Amino acid sequence: MKKIITILLSFLFISFQSVKAEIGVGITGAYHMFEADGTETTRTSNENNTGSHSEDVLVPELFLEATYDNGAAVGISYIPTRDVGSKSRSDTNSEGDTGTYKAAAELDNVVQFYVDYPFADAYGATIYGKVGVQHATIKTLESLNSGSTYPDEDVLGYTLGLGAKGDIPYGNNLYYKTEVAYTDFEEYSENDEDGTGNKVTADLEDVAIKLSVGYKF
Repeated sequence: MKKIITILLSFLFISFQSVKAEIGVGITGAYHMFEADGTETTRTSNENNTGSHSEDVLVPELFLEATYDNGAAVGISYIPTRDVGSKSRSDTNSEGDTGTYKAAAELDNVVQFYVDYPFADAYGATIYGKVGVQHATIKTLESLNSGSTYPDEDVLGYTLGLGAKGDIPYGNNLYYKTEVAYTDFEEYSENDEDGTGNKVTADLEDVAIKLSVGYKF
């Protein structure tokens, strides 16, 4: 996965240098609304316990992009970490799994490569569609009565979005972007690290509302 990111970064910077473009850097305030659906298969009873969880978080994001003469932009964004929430349940049974189970996770080192393509103008702003690919590490932070732990896993996410951007009046090369984006991440599926037979699978989706301020040069 690191090799893929290195290749994409190299391609991005070559694109910056080989084609005449405005370079923009900036910061984004993003409101993320996560939806997670998961299934835990218990070690002895082979019972499937399913659940879902929603979590809303506000996180900052950094971006670097190149905007070309036709208004299209190619860029990269980065978030150090993004909490996706936690959920607990208590079980009482005769299978040896009695106790409190807490599932928790966060996304670490979220990197997105994206293309913004303009298709209309409205009220002095450029309207664009976004297509992106995200890479993230799902870091598990569970606390299970059984003592089970699950490994971290790298996943890809595929992003589609719609946004508007324009210059900030009297902003000395400052510009803004507003955006709504949807991301569907790959399924997380791992067995217990201790080899007990427990297994967890999870699907994660994200809807984000973003407001960005950038500086172009």
